[in-house]
This record gives sequence, C-alpha cells and structure tokens, in this order.
Amino acid sequence: MLNCKICSRPVKEEGYCKEHWKAYQNICEKFKIWQKALEVSWMSYLVNISKNSLTGEWAKEVVKYLIEDERRNVKEK
Repeated sequence: MLNCKICSRPVKEEGYCKEHWKAYQNICEKFKIWQKALEVSWMSYLVNISKNSLTGEWAKEVVKYLIEDERRNVKEK
C-alpha cells in the first residue's frame, strides 16, 4: 500500500490521502477563481494562500508540498 506524498496515511487518489486530496482539490478549484479575478500565477497563488491565516492546516501542508515540488522541477530543468 502506498503512502500519501505528504503524510503516512494510505493513498486515496493522485498520491494523496483522503484529507490532503480534498485540500488539493479545493486549492485547484479556488485557483481558477483567483486567476480570473487577479490574473495571478500558480506559484504566486500558492505563496499567497500559504501566508493566509484563514488557510487550514491540510491546505497549508499541500501548499508547502506543491511549492517545494515546483522548486524541485525548476532546478531539474
């Protein structure tokens, strides 16, 4: 059985556990709204919500993972 990319819980979908998968989906859905309203980049959006005190813990963990993953991908290119 595979573990979540972020924690040790069993994977539900796309490499995330149930809780982190739900947070990831919410992050992606909200990005579409932010992008239309503010024309913000994916990375800028992630940084903004990571600093927002209203962002939940599950989402913050996903955002941290996504930011680190983006940075790893940039270094590999």
